[in-house]
Formats: sequence, structure tokens, C-alpha cells
Amino acid sequence: TGPIDAYFDPCHGKLPHRSLRFEHQHLGDVEWFQRTGTVNYPNEHAYTRITEFKHLTGEQGVGTSIVREYPMAEGEPFYPIPRPENEALYQRYKALAEQEANVSFVGRLAQYRYYNMDQVVGAALAHAGKLLADWGRKA
Repeated sequence: TGPIDAYFDPCHGKLPHRSLRFEHQHLGDVEWFQRTGTVNYPNEHAYTRITEFKHLTGEQGVGTSIVREYPMAEGEPFYPIPRPENEALYQRYKALAEQEANVSFVGRLAQYRYYNMDQVVGAALAHAGKLLADWGRKA
């Protein structure tokens, strides 16, 4: 989902986010670049991880494709920046969101939380369950 502050045309100011730059590369003469789908490099390089897609998709073909992820201060929002002042600003947007009818705010950018993908899916399923239960009570 999108950033909660963008929904409200950042009326209280923009929530800070960390962004990413992706560097894609196809290696036509390399069968496998690394031993697993994603390898993290938290301190050793300018990039934070490399993903090799054929580990994830089961693709078979000539060469392999990878992507390096570089953290960026500016750009498309990907991750919240957890600081007390940012949480206080998020709470102001959350209060506005709770007044919205028929709109759900779920996911990293909407809930201003660092979620792993399994947590994002879990949050979405839990929210869908709540919506279905509420809908069932109204029917």
C-alpha cells in the first residue's frame, strides 16, 4: 500500500522514509552467481543485498540475473525510519485514518512499521479477517 501521509496530502508534514536504488545485471556466461536467492551485506559494501532470481523462480536458461539493492535517503519510499518524533507524527496520521470510512491502511507504508514480507502478509490476512467478520455481523 502507499504511505499514510500521502493519502492525507501530507497535512501534518511528510513522514521520513528510506528508499532503495536497484542495479539489475544479467550475467550471460554465469550459471549461478550465489548459493541462495538473497545474500545480505549489511556492512561490507555500498549495497545491502544481492538477489538472484532463478533461485526463487526455478527458472532455467542461459546465464543468470541479479539485482543489487543500495539504500538511499531520497526517492520512492520503501521503509519507515523508526524514531520517536516520526512515531509521534505517524500517530497523528493514524488518528485521521481511524476516522475514514471504508478505507483500510495496511502494510509497511500505511502502518509506518518495518515489516518482513511474512509479517506484511500476516497483517493483511488479519485485517481481511476482521473486515469479513464485521461484514458478517452487518449482513
